[in-house]
Amino acid sequence: MPESGGTAGRAEAALDAVSPERVRALLDHSCDILSLMDREGRLIYNSPAAQRLHGFAPEEMANRNTFDFFHPEDAPAVSAVFQSCLRQPGTPVRVEYRYACRDGSWIWMEAAAVNLLDHPSVQAIVVNSRDISERMKAQAALRASEQSADRILDTLPDILAVLDGQGRILKVNQAWRDSARAEGGPAAFPWAGTDYLDVCGRTIGLDAGQLPAMAEGLRSILRGEQAAFVLECPVSPEKGPRWFRIHLTRLQGAGSACLVASHLDISSLKAAEEQRLQLERILHRSQKMESLGSLAGGVAHEINNVLASILGMSSMHQEIQAPNTAAHHAFSIITKASIRGGGVVRRLLDFARQNLAESAPVDMNILVHEEILLLERTTLGQIRFASELDPDLHPILGDATALVHALMNLSLNAIDAMPQGGCLTFRTRNAPPDCVELDVEDTGTGMSREVMEKAMDPFFTTKPVGKGTGLGLSIVYSTVKAHQGTVELQSEPGQGTQVRLRFPAFLRAAAAPADPQTPAKTPAGGSLDILLVDDDELILATQAPVIECLGHRVSLARTGEQSLQLLQSGYLPQVVILDLNMPGMGGPATLSRLREALPGVPVILATGCVDAASEDLARAFSKVRLLAKPFSMKELETCLEGLLDARPS
Repeated sequence: MPESGGTAGRAEAALDAVSPERVRALLDHSCDILSLMDREGRLIYNSPAAQRLHGFAPEEMANRNTFDFFHPEDAPAVSAVFQSCLRQPGTPVRVEYRYACRDGSWIWMEAAAVNLLDHPSVQAIVVNSRDISERMKAQAALRASEQSADRILDTLPDILAVLDGQGRILKVNQAWRDSARAEGGPAAFPWAGTDYLDVCGRTIGLDAGQLPAMAEGLRSILRGEQAAFVLECPVSPEKGPRWFRIHLTRLQGAGSACLVASHLDISSLKAAEEQRLQLERILHRSQKMESLGSLAGGVAHEINNVLASILGMSSMHQEIQAPNTAAHHAFSIITKASIRGGGVVRRLLDFARQNLAESAPVDMNILVHEEILLLERTTLGQIRFASELDPDLHPILGDATALVHALMNLSLNAIDAMPQGGCLTFRTRNAPPDCVELDVEDTGTGMSREVMEKAMDPFFTTKPVGKGTGLGLSIVYSTVKAHQGTVELQSEPGQGTQVRLRFPAFLRAAAAPADPQTPAKTPAGGSLDILLVDDDELILATQAPVIECLGHRVSLARTGEQSLQLLQSGYLPQVVILDLNMPGMGGPATLSRLREALPGVPVILATGCVDAASEDLARAFSKVRLLAKPFSMKELETCLEGLLDARPS
């Protein structure tokens, strides 16, 4: 208390020491305007600074109401503050306003006023006002700069938010607002002040598992440990899942703004990447199938040669044995087993097929209708069948047998996926540009993404051992590819599976070409000189006796080169049986040389793989027929009988 009293005493003493001259000096040289006003706002006194700032001489302002000098837009606010000052004697009030200058311009002022009307020695409102024009210009420039920055933010396509040091949103750009509104958010949501991580979790739909990484990245930037943080993550708004690249960047020297959060929608990029990966998987599968097709072709050639040897000998001995004998019965069993083995080899080649065995217009609606009739008889009501078939469906050009096989595989897979019953739906439609689509859709267990990616791989199966070979969808894929088509799988666990087959439409009918290579039937009889050309010792050892058993003479050649040497030595066969797959010159080149040397001699092309290439080769030369290995003695006999009229004289 004594200390306080001493301070007050010294202040009073200092005030008493201020002479009128000193007071005048303070008033004359103060940068601020010191004014006294009455209760009506009339000026009682203005210090000399008023003339320096406003330009009005004291006599021009004498007894003038100060409200005459306020800018019309600011007068209401100043009046409200003045009334507040009148109501609260002794309490300072502040106000900013524009004040008139003598030259017609306006100057920004800030005034602090206190009501001392009741003070016996003052009896006035004391006002201290100062020029704040420079400050107001600086504030206006800052606002303009912020508005310019906001406009720049609003023109950027990225979804942007500016954050403070606590991770709260200060402002967002137009792209952010538009994105939020597109996802069903309110049009005028007050983003400022909201927690950014909370917004990411609730409003944007960021996966909860990604939020800890986001939080740690944000904190590490605020701690100065890194300048930026990037995270690619899926979000799941109501309109479907999307992908965003979130980029947090530190701001330097931006006041309270410490971070910029950028959200770039990369859904299209992810979709393109997924499409690229899908194309790579398709290419990989195609390469795998081609490699497997080459392997299967080689295996088929070897197996078919073995089966041809067995079938040739067994069918020959079956013919020469007396009926109802044990030997006849044994050779009959061997013949049937060989024929069955040949069928197995052909089915093995089906799933690696690159070309069509047959080509003719096919109505997919007819195939679907027949498939449904067959399945209805075999499933005994456990499965419901539905069809939505386009009555104006275009035909496709293809192999009806192979297509039926593919359709059956799809149907059986679908039925296996519905052990408790369900619905199998077939849909056909014409699709642009000039395509035909067939959908096979079930309501079964569906497939996971991992299973779906491998579903068309050969020998891949999820069925128990002994319940599936893993060739079903591989055969479908190969068959559709051979028809220049595509296969699309769509499936979700528990949501069923849809397989879409897409084929080129056959838009113009073409007359079936006449077969110029099928000679007219001639009576059986007569003996032929036959040249058998095959590199396999088993074929030579077994087919020669079969040919002789049929009453013909046979000469043997192990290579194409050796057969040509026989011709050069003067040998003239009446029929040539030529293996297509041989080392050295090979079957096609040998055929060309044989046709030059023997233009009228019929040639039988024996092959274990009848495909478009072998058919094209047979059509390229006259008097050439195909005979698929393995073949029985009866099949060889029938083929030779058809060539008797074509033998040279």
